Amino acid sequence: MNERNVLRYLRITGEPDDRTRELIGECDREAKMKIEPKRVYRVYDIVREENGISLDGVLFEGEQIVHRLVGFEQCAVFAVTLGIGADLLVRRYTSIQPSKAAVMHAVLADMTESVCDLTEAQIRKGPPAYETGTRFSPGYPGLPLDYQPLIFRMLEVTKRIGISLTEQNFMIPHKSVTAFLGVKEKNYEQVSGVVGKKNFVF
Repeated sequence: MNERNVLRYLRITGEPDDRTRELIGECDREAKMKIEPKRVYRVYDIVREENGISLDGVLFEGEQIVHRLVGFEQCAVFAVTLGIGADLLVRRYTSIQPSKAAVMHAVLADMTESVCDLTEAQIRKGPPAYETGTRFSPGYPGLPLDYQPLIFRMLEVTKRIGISLTEQNFMIPHKSVTAFLGVKEKNYEQVSGVVGKKNFVF
């Protein structure tokens, strides 16, 4: 757990008081017993279209996604989740101890980001080994939540790691993330023939 990140999610500047630090520790220990982190990713060749990009024949429309992938010929798409246990923890404390629920939200958000970071590290490691850009997600400015169903179909997210989508394209469990990541092989002359054709599930 990165305490500074947790404090940032709680909008606390400076040093926390003893009770807040105690709650953070409690939530960290409880969460580690309840979460079930899972992730899936796939690397695709980018085809630039007039109104967006295509990944394996799936069109993502918009200027922002094009802009964020400038300089990359491939894109990793991934989904991660902490599992339904994370949601149950927040729901439990929301009803009986709201202050702890807020801290639990922050701790779980930090854990979700850690799973994203580990996924990026796995993508960089390969094989093949990649250099990567900065990840970005549906819901960012110019990146509509309408991308979510496309990602879910491409990665078979519900089948593989158990995340579902609401009619408004929000994810359940809530501590879940989908993201894009521009990638390029470190040794571009050794292009793998299976890039864009392999799924990776953890």
